[in-house]
Amino acid sequence: MAACAVIVAFTILCGHSQTPSPADTFRGGKVEWARLKTDSRYWDRHAPRDSELLNFIRDNTSLNIDRAWYAATARNLDELCTYPFLFTDGVHSLGSETEVKNLVEYIHRGGFLMIDSCIAPPVNPTPDGFYSAESRALLRMIPGLRITPLPANHEVFSIYFKIKDQPPHTNMDRPDWIAYPMFGLYDGPRMIGVLSMSGLQCGWAHITTNENARTCMEMMTNIYLYAITR
Repeated sequence: MAACAVIVAFTILCGHSQTPSPADTFRGGKVEWARLKTDSRYWDRHAPRDSELLNFIRDNTSLNIDRAWYAATARNLDELCTYPFLFTDGVHSLGSETEVKNLVEYIHRGGFLMIDSCIAPPVNPTPDGFYSAESRALLRMIPGLRITPLPANHEVFSIYFKIKDQPPHTNMDRPDWIAYPMFGLYDGPRMIGVLSMSGLQCGWAHITTNENARTCMEMMTNIYLYAITR
C-alpha cells in the first residue's frame, strides 16, 4: 500500500492542470476503487455511477486509476488487502465476526475506510440514527477509536482541490443532515478513515445539481489522495 505514495507524490508535484494530459503513458502504477460488500441491500447503491467519479479523477489528476469499480468482501482478508482504499455506506451492516475481524486487520495493515451515508429516507431515515449506528459499530470494532470533526484547515479540504464549503452536502430537501460535520476516524495518531454524513455519492450519481456533483467529486478526490499517500 505504501508504494501508492510515490504515485500520488508525482501527481501533486505535477500540479493541478486545467487541461488534463491525454498521455496516459506518463501515469504511474494502477490504483483501484472498491466498495465494501456488506449485508445491506444498499451496499452498491449508485455503484454503476462510480465511473463518473473515476473518470473525473483520471481527467483531473495524473493518477492511473482504473475506470471500473470493484467489490471487496470482508470474508476474505486477502481480497480486502488488494485495495488501499475501501468505500462503504456503513460498517454497521457487516454480517459476521469474521468480517469485522478481517476489516480491523485490514485497517491495521494500513488500509483506509471511507464511510459515506446515503441520505435517501428509505435508506437512512434520520442522520442521528445513521451516526449512532456507525459510531457504535466502529467503537465495537476498534475500542479507543476517536471520531473527531475535521477542522477547516485539515488537509482533506485542500490537498488537491480547495474545498470552500466544508463539507459539501447533497442534502437536497433534508437540511437536518447539514448539522453534521465530516469526521476523521483516528486509531492512535493515524487517521484510518473518514465518516461523511454528506451523501457524496449522490453527487457523482447526478442526483443533485451539476455544480454540486463536481464539488462532491473534488471532495472525494481529495480524500482518496490523502488516504493513499499515508
